[in-house]
Amino acid sequence: MLANKRQRILIVGGGFAGLRALFHLSRIDGLEIIVLDPRETSLVKPALPEVALSGKSVENVRFPLEPVVRRAGARFVRAGVDRVLASERVVVLGDGTTLEYDYLLIAAGARKAYDRIPGYDEYGYSPCDDFQAPRLAQAIEAFEGGPIAIGAAPSIWGQRVEVPRLSAPCEGPVGEVMFMLDAELRRRGIRECSTIRVFSPGREFFEDVGSAVHAALAPAIEESGIEVVPGKQISAIHADHVEFTDSTHWPSELSILIPPYTGNPLVFASEGLGDEAGFVPTDRQMRHLDFPKLFAVGDGTALSMPKLGHIAIHQADIACATLRRELTGDGEIPDFAPEIFCIMNRGGHDAMLILSNDLYGGDVDRCPVPRSG
Repeated sequence: MLANKRQRILIVGGGFAGLRALFHLSRIDGLEIIVLDPRETSLVKPALPEVALSGKSVENVRFPLEPVVRRAGARFVRAGVDRVLASERVVVLGDGTTLEYDYLLIAAGARKAYDRIPGYDEYGYSPCDDFQAPRLAQAIEAFEGGPIAIGAAPSIWGQRVEVPRLSAPCEGPVGEVMFMLDAELRRRGIRECSTIRVFSPGREFFEDVGSAVHAALAPAIEESGIEVVPGKQISAIHADHVEFTDSTHWPSELSILIPPYTGNPLVFASEGLGDEAGFVPTDRQMRHLDFPKLFAVGDGTALSMPKLGHIAIHQADIACATLRRELTGDGEIPDFAPEIFCIMNRGGHDAMLILSNDLYGGDVDRCPVPRSG
């Protein structure tokens, strides 16, 4: 049960997982909830491919954080967290000030390490954040035809938590971009003078789903005239080609990349907080393996595989149910049962829905064949 003193819960990060946690925790009486984020706005990340390829304004995928937090009865602090002193239950902010906590929930995400791919800054593009997606939109608008390379860079994961280890953090955006780009080039009448080749660092493209989804995707990929090659790890991007670690290269005048993911800088800066790759190790109730008052959810956790908003929300639900049970004695804690859920935009009015828990040994693996419209 809650003690007489109000329990202070800090939520670090105002993305999907952080706001989902805020939604749940605001329903528990007697809490002081503070949300910390260095940005004024949160981001509707699934809409970023539409910014890059469908003319959506980047402002339409941002929304202000403070009103959302205030409506939930919590306090918003626009500040980054430099590091966590978990043994002392203190966070250190960017300006050196500190905040104590009774419980800490880290939902700060992972770092997209564009800088790990030589040549990316000069010649690479990505749909993965609200700075990169408008850059990609400008490049596509200026594109007049030629070879295109699209793919994901490999990421390195820690070993402390037992979890399936994928070669890439998430290849859903690759699928969306390749289909949407095919549709856009056809609309502009330059598809016949363009090639779209997709590379994947994994043993197969979309290695987080099962055979039924692959069987459903294959005809759509073939009909679009897209070539997909697995087992290709990108090593550099140049003005007119991309290089791979096997010493091969592909011509490319438009190179689009899902970057490597690494642990969040605040995790690297905090002693004992992360595994060897900088991701936060938790149990399946999202509690840190070494610090019982600390929870973590979303892309920055070792248990999140692939890095997917649907899984981040699932983790937030579990973490908050665990906290509710600990603080009040009420409620049931859901089992950790991740699944891949993705609505893949194919351009125009077409989309494909993917639902699969095959990666985790489940029996759901579906991708209904879409009707053109």
